[in-house]
Amino acid sequence: MSARAHSRFAARRRARLAAVVAGAVAMGGCGVWPWSSSKPKLPELPPVAAPAAVAVAWSLSLPGAGVGFQPAFAGDSLWVAARDGTVARIDPDSGRAVWRIDAGKPLQAGAGSDGSIVVVAARDGSLIAFDRDGKPKWRTPTGAELVTVPSVGLGLVLARSSDNRVAAFDAETGKRRWTFQRQSPPLVLRQTAMIAMDATAAYVGLPGGRLVSLALDSGALRWEVAVAVPRGSNEIERIADVTGSPLLSGREVCAATFQGRVGCFDSATGRAAWARDVSSPAGFDLDRELLVVPDERGDVHAFARGGASSWRQDKLRRRELSAPLLTPRLVLVGDGAGLVHALRRDDGAIAGRVATDGSAIVAAPVAAGRVAVVQTAAGGLFALRLE
Repeated sequence: MSARAHSRFAARRRARLAAVVAGAVAMGGCGVWPWSSSKPKLPELPPVAAPAAVAVAWSLSLPGAGVGFQPAFAGDSLWVAARDGTVARIDPDSGRAVWRIDAGKPLQAGAGSDGSIVVVAARDGSLIAFDRDGKPKWRTPTGAELVTVPSVGLGLVLARSSDNRVAAFDAETGKRRWTFQRQSPPLVLRQTAMIAMDATAAYVGLPGGRLVSLALDSGALRWEVAVAVPRGSNEIERIADVTGSPLLSGREVCAATFQGRVGCFDSATGRAAWARDVSSPAGFDLDRELLVVPDERGDVHAFARGGASSWRQDKLRRRELSAPLLTPRLVLVGDGAGLVHALRRDDGAIAGRVATDGSAIVAAPVAAGRVAVVQTAAGGLFALRLE
């Protein structure tokens, strides 16, 4: 490549990165959004090449949501929240609200549930828990802005705050059990995800491309690995944060990063199984056979669980894709115009498309029994029936 061509390439990449992080250059650990506030005109929709039956089974209107808000399916119910403080328990078969309450404070993220309690993160940095019947259970201040959806399970509630502190709270009382902290890079993506956990450990994706495994009983560090190594000539180019939630499958834990890689690691030791260079602003999904991840351009990549490339769908570029959901026959992914695209999981062909309310879908669709559910930025809850 000539010097002039290299200069043009570098300039285009810097411009693209500035758009992805909304043009903000913030220091001192401040966050920036991975989606631009100025939305260019979206490209024409690609045709449906391999039609499959995907239809809206029911819909429900809630107040505005957006980044940090994703339905949780636990027990026999859907648990949802909205920015104004609304928290609701929904029957996933009918879309009927079993109950709907006001948390009393504007919310930053939610909801996390194990089927017995539901926990939301308030904008003032407190965690608020309700029981299965919607009755208040406890409120606990954390001392900082919360930047993850609360993870609930095994008697604990886990959350990470803006000072890069991971804390565990007793699910019954809200009492703090332990704290783990790492120094944060100067510039980070402002995005919310969840902390993964199994019977012995919590797996936390951190700014700077780090993935840590913490002992669930004490918060002690079990291992730490670099999913990606920050590179570049300025703070924006060096953003390499773990995006979306780390996911467990079998004996592996996998994670994706922005401006970095997607990779899988042995959950007991942290030893790398495989990694591929993919920059993902939204996250990924996986099962025993496949890992699917959209990149920053909007290409959707599918990898076999050993790391070999299975397929790539490039017809959804610039559509601001959400993290995907893998189903037995399809891959579902939302976009910035409120559309849900269904891709065939065996070859990535576009097999269906469903419109919601026209506002962005920034969180992954969620499997909930016989339907898959998306929550839009405007607050719409849409259940999709897959024939």
